[in-house]
Amino acid sequence: MNLDIPKIAGNLHSVQEKLGILNSGTAYAVFDYNAQQPDELSFKAGQQFTILRKGDENEREWWWSKLGDKEGYVPRNLLGLYPRVQKSEEN
Repeated sequence: MNLDIPKIAGNLHSVQEKLGILNSGTAYAVFDYNAQQPDELSFKAGQQFTILRKGDENEREWWWSKLGDKEGYVPRNLLGLYPRVQKSEEN
C-alpha cells in the first residue's frame, strides 16, 4: 500500500484548523483532562465547548473556551468536531 504521508498530514492539519470554526465554534472533548493551572478548564470526554479564541503566534496548542458558565484554556489536541464514539456494552 502506497501512502502519501505529506498529503494525509496536510488533510489532518486542515481539519484541525477548521475545528472551532465549524459548527458555530462548537467542539467536544474526546478525552478527560484535569486542569494543571488556574486558567485551564477541567473536563470529561463528551462535554461540549464553545471556542471563543484560538491560539496566537505565541501559543497555538491552547484555546480559550467556554464550558457551561466557566471560561478557560483547553488543549486543542483533546478536542474534536463530534463526541467520541463510546464502545457499546453487550449484555
